Amino acid sequence: MTRKLALVLIAGFLVVSTGMGKFSKVGTTGANFLKISCGRAVGMGDAFVAIADDASAAYFNPAGLSNVGRSIHVNHADWLADLSHEYLSVALPVTNFGTVAFSVTALTMGRIEITEIDDPLTRTREDEGTDLYFNASDLAFGVSYARMITDKLSFGLTAKGVNQSVWDMSASAIGMDVGLYYNTGFRSLRIGATVTNFGTALAFTGRQLDYSLNPLESLPSGLMGSHKTVGAPLPTSFRFGVAYDIVSGGSSRLTAAVDVTHPSDINETVNIGLEYGLSDAFFLRAGYILNSDGEYQQAIGELTGLSAGLGVKAKPSWGPQIGLDYGFRYYTYVKPAHRIMLTVGF
Repeated sequence: MTRKLALVLIAGFLVVSTGMGKFSKVGTTGANFLKISCGRAVGMGDAFVAIADDASAAYFNPAGLSNVGRSIHVNHADWLADLSHEYLSVALPVTNFGTVAFSVTALTMGRIEITEIDDPLTRTREDEGTDLYFNASDLAFGVSYARMITDKLSFGLTAKGVNQSVWDMSASAIGMDVGLYYNTGFRSLRIGATVTNFGTALAFTGRQLDYSLNPLESLPSGLMGSHKTVGAPLPTSFRFGVAYDIVSGGSSRLTAAVDVTHPSDINETVNIGLEYGLSDAFFLRAGYILNSDGEYQQAIGELTGLSAGLGVKAKPSWGPQIGLDYGFRYYTYVKPAHRIMLTVGF
């Protein structure tokens, strides 16, 4: 059984790798909001696949949910260009069955004003506002299941529905994540691997794609047609990671994590993260995302991918365990992204 699951992930890696030749595949996938990370991993350079020990495991590695108690995780991010990114996950262990989790991801941008196209042959500006507005948003709903296969190995999967909408046009797809989590038993060494967002393609349909064609002016009405859009695949990715507690004595713990990520639409990255915990109550985090293409890394800025975070955790005698975290990621050419996370165990 263990061998079969490993073969599934290897096959996923080969699928992701197919076609990654010399030509660029940047911009060839849809629903790229699925690549926006969440949780305390943000402050650790997204190196989390081999840690995955809270409800955000539903995003990084569903297999890690087998080690998560009943909890709710809420994440809010002030994303790029005044976008807002929201993530919610609920983990529910079920005795003698496994762990079930539900997750929702949303990327919203508020109302956008419709403007006219300016005619360069006239002196008059036609690209003014029209006082008409439309909305655009991205949504994903996921259901996860995780179960311990042995006392050290767990397996997890997530089935998700994805929808993108712009004005009165929309596109939908179905995706899946598959993950493995293995506690080696050698000191604190853990290993994790996932294939994420493997599924169907997104193709937009809607009224704005319809048009009227009247080849003969004598016809009382035109012929109705509709533009057909080419489907875009989901941003499939393979991720392999290791985690190890460099310090784990007394009241202090220092965990190091490294993930190697292979996306289907851009070059690979190496994600490096550290988390220092004091008395399991106060936490400091730092990380960096290193791009495998040195020229690309230089083009986007050497500091792009630098991240940091901090958090506190408390369990009052009168209520549930509560964790509050903050994450920060730096970008050279756009404003940094800030995230606030709340986790409640019950």
